[in-house]
Amino acid sequence: MIRRRDYLLLTTQKLALRKKRAVFAIISVALGVIVVVTANSLLEGVRDVAVKTIWTEEIDPDLIRVYAGENPYELLPPEEGPKQKAKKRIEYLSEAVFDEIRGWPGVEAADRPVVVQPVSVNGFDKRPRGVSEFQGVPEPMLLRYIADRALVTANSNAIPLVVGERNVRLRFDEERGKLESDPGGEKAWLGREVMILLGDNYARITRFQYDYNKREFKPLSEDEVVSQHDTMERNFRVQYDTVVFNTTLTLKGRIVGFCPGNKVLIPLETAELCEKWINQRNRLASRNPARETSEVIYGERGRRTPKTGEYTEGAVLVKKGANIEAIAKRIEEMGFSVVTRARMFEDQARAFDSSMRIVKKVAFAFGGLILGLACGLVWSTTSKTVSDSRTDIGLFRALGATKREIRRLFLGEAMLQGVLGTVVGMVLGWGLALAISHWVIGFARRSIYEPEEALLIPNSIFSMNLRFCLLLIGGAALVSLLAGLLPANRAANVDPVKALKRE
Repeated sequence: MIRRRDYLLLTTQKLALRKKRAVFAIISVALGVIVVVTANSLLEGVRDVAVKTIWTEEIDPDLIRVYAGENPYELLPPEEGPKQKAKKRIEYLSEAVFDEIRGWPGVEAADRPVVVQPVSVNGFDKRPRGVSEFQGVPEPMLLRYIADRALVTANSNAIPLVVGERNVRLRFDEERGKLESDPGGEKAWLGREVMILLGDNYARITRFQYDYNKREFKPLSEDEVVSQHDTMERNFRVQYDTVVFNTTLTLKGRIVGFCPGNKVLIPLETAELCEKWINQRNRLASRNPARETSEVIYGERGRRTPKTGEYTEGAVLVKKGANIEAIAKRIEEMGFSVVTRARMFEDQARAFDSSMRIVKKVAFAFGGLILGLACGLVWSTTSKTVSDSRTDIGLFRALGATKREIRRLFLGEAMLQGVLGTVVGMVLGWGLALAISHWVIGFARRSIYEPEEALLIPNSIFSMNLRFCLLLIGGAALVSLLAGLLPANRAANVDPVKALKRE
């Protein structure tokens, strides 16, 4: 009778006697496990990073962005547009559409968005990314973010600014050369008066660069900033009278609240006035103003471009607690496209998950193929062991070992190969995943466009799912047992008399 403690010793000795064949089987199992573990460890982390950094914080949870339908002439030359078969008439947003939506229950405001650029704010000069545009929004939306209404009512001679949290919560430490959380927080910015330069054509000049080795932002030299300035000015000279085009208007603003993301909101009416001033300046500075063309009708699909009073996009603010999806569906029934924070997040997450599922299936299929071949090697190794151990089997049987004990001995050898290969594969897979994670994070940080986005990128996308690892070890043990079952049964059925007589 074989004692339980001797099973592992005998199994290990058998593997040691057949080192080459056993090692080959273990390595084959390990290769398949490396592929599976590496894919699982990285894809989970990649998904978490992608979901956390999907840029949906710029959309208010109660805001619906509305867009006109696709323009069927957008990519067609004018002479070919009318020849194409009509699909659907292009509809633009208008004041009549906004008036209708405003009358719906649950809607607080509806209007076109007004983006004013280029602008600069002196309070953000020494930051990695300064303010270069304003977004004009309806008053009800602006009031949602205002911390103290008294700041607005007592602010008649200054433009109320609602600043993105990522702008006010971060500051560039000149001494340490790093971007850090502002120790004063939002309170340090609330109520602060700033100077606004309206029509600042150089507001988009890059003033900071990211040092990938030291992982910190550093200001560019004065020469580099001047070089960018000169390049932009040369481009302006081609189309504009730079004397007029470089004219700016200085205004006073006051920070009255904070909103998600890094945008800056101002009242819609103020934005329209700023937009009008910049447009007038640009027309005066333009050497070759665009000629006014008569309105052209393109069959039943409508105009190629909107006319005065028509817009390609709009914004609808829903009251707190209202059913935003029901309102979004009503707008869709009018023939327009809509985007909400939930829809954008779900669409991007769904598209990302779909891609990840495909990658995971391919990786798991490849790993499964290798594991299948490894199981064949385990079966072959165990079969060879049985053939070479007929004398030992006969001796064990003559000493009183039962068929069950002989079967268990060879099944243990097969299972040990699978478990060892799995453990080795997991360790190597984790090492490979860590190396890939380090490379991916470095690549992501080198690919960012806005400095603040670097703070959203974690130090690693590697994740270890212990439950998955335990299931993998258990599965490998089970598959190895199945692979060694036939040779083990053959070993258990060896006639001890014939085996010893043959020796």
